Amino acid sequence: MELFRKPRASDFGWIHDLAAASDLKNADFSFCNIFCWDHTVDAYVGRVGDRLLTRLCLRGRTCYLYPAGTGDIVPAIEAMMGDAKEHGNRFVVSGVTREVLPELMPLFPWEPRVTLDESCSDYVYMATDLAELSGKRYHSKKNHVNRFTADHQWSFEPITRDNIDLCRQMAGKWFVGMEEERDYDYAAEAEAIHNALGIYFDVGFDGGVIIADGEPAAFTMGEMISPDTLNTHFEKADPHVNGAYAVINQEFARYMLGKYPGLTYINREEDMGIENLRRAKQSYHPAFMVDKFNVEWIV
Repeated sequence: MELFRKPRASDFGWIHDLAAASDLKNADFSFCNIFCWDHTVDAYVGRVGDRLLTRLCLRGRTCYLYPAGTGDIVPAIEAMMGDAKEHGNRFVVSGVTREVLPELMPLFPWEPRVTLDESCSDYVYMATDLAELSGKRYHSKKNHVNRFTADHQWSFEPITRDNIDLCRQMAGKWFVGMEEERDYDYAAEAEAIHNALGIYFDVGFDGGVIIADGEPAAFTMGEMISPDTLNTHFEKADPHVNGAYAVINQEFARYMLGKYPGLTYINREEDMGIENLRRAKQSYHPAFMVDKFNVEWIV
C-alpha cells in the first residue's frame, strides 16, 4: 500500500485536525497551502498514527514537512525516510520550527544538518492589533481607512454563494494588471486562488469582500489553523482605490474575532524575499516571526 497519495478536498477534516493539534502557528501545514498550491508544490499526503505526512517538491527538490500531529514521532520520521530511500530522494524535513527542532536532533545516532530556510519565515500578528489599529505605530494605516471611508460608500460582506463570483472577477482583473511584473509567479497564485474559491464551500475556509460604491474593491480569505490562529492566504485589492488594502485587512480581522472568540493570532505568511511584500508585512508590526528550518539526515 502506498504511503502517500494526492490530496483531495475531502481530506480537509483530518489534515486540519492533525495540523491544528501541533499548534505551531506554521502556515505550511494549512490545507490551502497543501491542496490549492498542489500545481506548484506537487503535494502528496499520508498518515502514520496521528501524524500528518506531507511530501512536496520545493525549488525542484523533494522534501517532507515536519509530521504535524500528536503521539510518537519516530514511526512518522522512519516512514518518510523509507519513502525517500525508495524514491532515491535526499531526506530533508522542512517547515521545522524552533519549538520542535530539539525533538528531531536526537532521533538518530548521527546529527542532522540544520539550515534556516531564509525568506520563508511567517509573519504573525495579534488579531486585536489588526482589528483596532490603535496607537501611533498604526497611524498611517488608520489614515488610509479614514480616507477610504470619506471617499466611498462601502460595506464588508462575508463571502457567500451570492458574492463569490465578485471575488473571481476581481482576482481576474488584478492578475491582468500584474502581467508586467516579473519578480513573482503570479500565474501560480492565480491558479491557487481559483482552486481555493472552487472548494470554498466544501471546506473550512473563511473570507470577506469589500463592496465600495456598488463594486468589489477588495477580498480576502483564510482558514483557522488552530483554535487561536487564523492563516490569511490571499488578500487582493484594487490598486487604484486608496485604502482598500487597509480596510479589508482590518475588517477581516474584526469579522474573524467576532466569529471565533478564541482567536488571538493572525499568520499572514512569508514575504518570499520580495522587498515590497516585506515592507508591507513589516508595516503592520508582527508580534513574532515563525522561523522555519530544513533538517537533513545524510545516510
